[in-house]
Order: sequence, then structure tokens, then C-alpha cells
Amino acid sequence: MAADSQQIPLMLGGAGTDAERGETPEVFERNINVKVIRRGRERVQVFASFLDLDHSFEAEMIVEVSTGRIEHAKAHMAKRPFQNLCLRALDNIPRLEGEVIGRGIYRRITDLIGKSQGCVHLAEIYQAAVGFTATILIALRSGLTEDARLSEEENRQRLLPILQNSCQVFRVEEPARK
Repeated sequence: MAADSQQIPLMLGGAGTDAERGETPEVFERNINVKVIRRGRERVQVFASFLDLDHSFEAEMIVEVSTGRIEHAKAHMAKRPFQNLCLRALDNIPRLEGEVIGRGIYRRITDLIGKSQGCVHLAEIYQAAVGFTATILIALRSGLTEDARLSEEENRQRLLPILQNSCQVFRVEEPARK
């Protein structure tokens, strides 16, 4: 920790921290939103937005449900820090077409549309979009939905084979090895 930095207690919501420090902190915020819409039985349409002080981006994908293959991808930069230079990164977006949402997709997104020939923020918005889409694809392919007639534990048991070890609710303890 730097010698001139202050120890600031972590307080959810920052309750009382401004008054205690006697200053107004500089605040930075970024919002990434993803919406997935079913388009018939075979496809979903994915909309994502990325908004902060310097950026306002929108991304869209058409994804095949059965395979997770990205059929179409496009993006738009309404606000960007470099009005002309940033736009070059949009040329990379069609590279996502044909990619499959599955193991290794985050790295492939970075390689295809990020790094020195792309834009870290476009990679970020598409990574968020495919992360949420992957969850929706699992649900659509398996019919995963909670049954309101069942108890919480009954729903857990019904969903456990598919969601095993995906989070603490579906944790399965492995038997100790001898």
C-alpha cells in the first residue's frame, strides 16, 4: 500500500464514509445490461449495453439454441473517447459469427475483438452477453424451470443433476478418498 494512501473501512453503501473523511469522493460507475429474447424455438436474440462516463455501446447477437453458435453479431458505439479511432474496433465484430458459446468463449472473444487490434470494452460487453446467454441456453435446452407446486428442496433435487456444483445451492460433497 502506498505511503500516502488512507485506510478506508469497507462499508456497504458507504454509510458515513464521506463525513468521516471530510471530502466528497470521486465516483466511477459502469453498467452492463443484457437481455435475451426468444425468437421461435431455434434462436435467441441477445441485446447488451455498456454505459459509463466515456462509453455508450450497444451489442446484438443472434444465437442458435441447440448449438450455441453465434449466427450474427453487430455493435454500435454512440459515445466513445476517440470519435474516429475507436470506430475501427467495430470491424472485428463479425469475427464472432460462427463461434460457439461454450468452454473457452471468453478467451476467444478477447482474441477476436479485444487486444491491440480491438477494444477491451467491446470484449467486455460480449463476454457479459455470452455469459448470460449460456445460462439461458442451459435452461432452454433442458427445460430447467422451477415448478411452483414443489417445495424449494424438491426443486433443488429435480435440478441437481444439471446444475450440480454450479453454486452452493447445488453443491455435492465428494466422498473422502481412502
